[in-house]
Amino acid sequence: MMGTRITSLAAGILLTLAMLLSAQLALAWAELGSFPVHGDKSSLAGFGGVILVMPMRWTLLAIVLAIGTARGAFSALPGGRGGQLAIVLAMHLALGVGAYQVFGWITAGIQRGDSGPQALAIVFGVVLPALVWLIASWGVARGWVARHPLLAGGVLTAAVLCHLAAWRQGLYQDQR
Repeated sequence: MMGTRITSLAAGILLTLAMLLSAQLALAWAELGSFPVHGDKSSLAGFGGVILVMPMRWTLLAIVLAIGTARGAFSALPGGRGGQLAIVLAMHLALGVGAYQVFGWITAGIQRGDSGPQALAIVFGVVLPALVWLIASWGVARGWVARHPLLAGGVLTAAVLCHLAAWRQGLYQDQR
């Protein structure tokens, strides 16, 4: 029982840190998604920090997803716990690699003066990170969510709103 409480506390701390990093990344993705495609592109170098922050968030969420898998959150997936963990982490890694690729694609589009790829920024800046955070949260706190549905709904709503608020803050001034 004590081990479960410690694991739950650790998962909560990791989720909180992941949320803070996600909010920071949502702001950066919003800046990237609304970056002016014409004119000076020298400030694109400021997005280099995103390449460092993304793996931090992925690592935190990967640990929480692993805890949730160990607790049986993904028992609908085929295989035992090891197979389920492999599937969950492989999907998490695929989303991460995809995000890196899209980030590079959008940046290259801006450098070419093509704003088309920028439309995907909200998917990788808000939608997918919030969804993965919600899945990870559910994985480690299914019982708590069932016992406290209103409070859980409030926490989850706050998580999504945190992503959206950071996104809004990151939009270039002329886009607001």
